[in-house]
Order: sequence, then structure tokens, then C-alpha cells
Amino acid sequence: MDYPRRMAAGALLSAAAVLTSCGGAQTPSLATPSDAPGDAPSSTAAASSGPSAPNFTLPTLDGKKVRLSDHLGKKVILLDFWHTTCHPCIQELPELVKLYRKYNSRGFVVMGITTDGPETRADVTSVVRDNAIDFPILLDEETAVQDRYNPKGELPFTVLINRSGAIVLKRASYQAGDEKSMQQLVDAIEAALAEP
Repeated sequence: MDYPRRMAAGALLSAAAVLTSCGGAQTPSLATPSDAPGDAPSSTAAASSGPSAPNFTLPTLDGKKVRLSDHLGKKVILLDFWHTTCHPCIQELPELVKLYRKYNSRGFVVMGITTDGPETRADVTSVVRDNAIDFPILLDEETAVQDRYNPKGELPFTVLINRSGAIVLKRASYQAGDEKSMQQLVDAIEAALAEP
């Protein structure tokens, strides 16, 4: 095969790999997060339902700092890792907005963690505005937090953390209309909110 054909084939394989990691079947699971360096795990004891969520501090779009441990013991937390070039990520955001609005008054918070870099920050702002997102959007430009929770880099990727700081659900990908996976997420949120 000549050089131009090899380059074209390589580009197609790379594009397919990106699309596969951004979409695909949803796989709810309970996997252990990576022990990458960074903030130490929270001192809040985790329940027996899963591994402890690693603590982190990230900036918001408006420059404030958000620390996961500030919410532990008080809130059920959904971390949503996404990127502006990931179509399934953008499709899922309105569903997360609905969940946030439905359960926020009961102690539920969503933290949208974008892995976009500085060159696409304006795109993040547009997505937030276009989807009327009213939960915090955090910037993980170096993907350090994503690497701790999701070493494979799947997007979108959601992590549900109970008030004790235990990871109770991990979910990779999103497909519009997959009611079964969305119901599993809702059931996990409601179960976590029902815990003392």
C-alpha cells in the first residue's frame, strides 16, 4: 500500500477510535478509580457500597474553585465527564439538567466536568448556554481528574457518589432513547438519596 493510502487508512482508524470512545453501549458498573497523584482521598468514610471517591479541586467557568470534599456528607453527587466534540455527551446534557432540577432540593448535585482545553473554552460556554445548564461546570483541561475516575477516557462518563463518599455507580457512554440505562441511573440516585 502506498504512503497516501496508508495515511488515509490510519486517519480513518483514528477517527473510528475517537467515535467508539465517545459513544457505544452504556455499561453501568462499579469499578475502582485509579490511584493517580493529586488531592488525597476524602477523609469521609465510604460506605460498603463502593470504593471511596478520590478528592479533587477544579476551577469553574467563572474562575471559582470547587472541591469535591466540600459536598461530601451533605450531597449525593453526579460527576459527568464530557467534551464539546462528543456528540453523545451533548445529547445527554439535557437529561442531566432534568435530573438536577428534579432532585436538587433533596440534596443532589451534578458537576459537569469538561475535558476541553483553553482553545475550546468558548465552545463550552456556548454548550452551557444552549442547554440552559444550571449546575456547576468544572474545567479539567489536563484531564487529571478524568484519569483518576476513568482511565480509559470514555465519554460521556458519569460517576454517582453517595453522601458517604462512596462510588455507587459508574456509567460509560450515552445513547438517546436508552430508557433502561437512564432508569438505572435514576434508581441509583433515588437509592443514594434515601440513605441516611
